[in-house]
Amino acid sequence: MNELKKIIRKYGFNVKKYKQNGKIHIISTDSGTYCIKKKQREDLDKILSYLKAKQFNNILNVNQDDEYEITNYIEELPVLNEDKAMEAIYLMSMLHNKTTFYKSISLDDVKCFYENQVDKIMELKSYFDNLCYIYDSNLFLSPSQYLFIRNITVLFNALDYSKFYINKWYDIAKNKNSKRVAMNHNNLELSHIIMSNCSYILNWNHAKIDTPVMDLYRFFRKNFSYININSLFGVYSSKYQLLPEEVFLLFSHLLLPDKIEIASNEINNIKEIYDMYSYLSVVMDFISEYNLKYNK
Repeated sequence: MNELKKIIRKYGFNVKKYKQNGKIHIISTDSGTYCIKKKQREDLDKILSYLKAKQFNNILNVNQDDEYEITNYIEELPVLNEDKAMEAIYLMSMLHNKTTFYKSISLDDVKCFYENQVDKIMELKSYFDNLCYIYDSNLFLSPSQYLFIRNITVLFNALDYSKFYINKWYDIAKNKNSKRVAMNHNNLELSHIIMSNCSYILNWNHAKIDTPVMDLYRFFRKNFSYININSLFGVYSSKYQLLPEEVFLLFSHLLLPDKIEIASNEINNIKEIYDMYSYLSVVMDFISEYNLKYNK
């Protein structure tokens, strides 16, 4: 708090009102309302300048002090999560569209990535195989164990399809000497979108140059429970069309479940297993609809 007071004195803010929202300090002053938070990366100015140079203007101006980032406070309009998700995916497509370039890659790079992905799939398969073996050896199954075993086919089908699609990706990628990359927000969720007179993406602390697939994957993975992936992917594709190998890579990533963290609380176990199968069901439906649409 003492450091925050130094910032207030340094900029001559006459604070009329103060509140804290998580890690963000919000101060109302004679000259306006500002958000102040701890700086997390030194090169944030470079990232924001790069985005502006690429004509991506849906970002807030950030004044970086030695310790803090200072931005204008934007009063957000009340919107439904569905509308905010639609705006988020639209802004993501524009971000990728304006920052895309091609990066040289070697066959060794492609092989290394492919082998790592296959290893990840096989590790998950082994993990769930072992869990299945442990549960099968029990005389009586708990509700969470029964739920897991009852739907095990869904899980192993997803892993098999994930391997199938990474193989499809490799068949194309191994014959190319470059790949398409773009600026990724790398942590986009609905709380990072502000919709007012203009829409803004917040929190660029994880931004990096990567395949656009990863931004899309992370957004779908984090928000799957209250978005329609099919509709959002249609919006994204209308502004930024994925290449065939990028579609295969997206499918392979989406089909990988997280490991289950078994707890002593049975209700938590049921919820985690149910969420895993719900997620896989949403992904499989999305991929099936895409394949039917494009006859693949």
